[in-house]
Amino acid sequence: MKKDEIARQYSKALFEIGEEKDILMELYKEINELWGVINENDKLKEVLLHQRVLVEEKKAVFKTVFSDKLSKQLFEFIMLLIEKRRIYFIENMINEFKKLVYKKENIMTAEVTTAVDMNPEMKENLQEKLEEYVGKKIEMHNKCDPEIIGGMIIKIGDYLIDGSIKSKLESLEEKIKKIPLHEIGV
Repeated sequence: MKKDEIARQYSKALFEIGEEKDILMELYKEINELWGVINENDKLKEVLLHQRVLVEEKKAVFKTVFSDKLSKQLFEFIMLLIEKRRIYFIENMINEFKKLVYKKENIMTAEVTTAVDMNPEMKENLQEKLEEYVGKKIEMHNKCDPEIIGGMIIKIGDYLIDGSIKSKLESLEEKIKKIPLHEIGV
């Protein structure tokens, strides 16, 4: 079985658990937090994802670290992944689960790049405007890039809105380069 197909099957199973128990968004947030913890801890990640570590050892480590920190449903689900030797596909499974949740909950991701950090009020206002614009809930990710000088760049799905000063200056530069020198008396 291919890695993507395995990930799809398990993500669909977790999705169905979430829908059945009416905890879909809670599972989504929880599994993302779990993956963040695993991803940030190299030793934990190595134990859980290394193929030479025995299943019983993985289960023992996972139980010690997470038994009282996760919902019963997610804890049992991850233990099943470990037992069935499918924990190696957890990142792909989480990505597939995210797609299912976003489709069901009508959510889109927006990546917003600004020259400086936006304050919480600005973020909230921008998120509201974007949700109004696309007619969906927006999960907004903000990053800073001082090289854009000012303004912002917004990427939603396949759409890119570049309102940065850097792009305006580059566009102006291109227009100036296209002006024939004899027309301006040079």
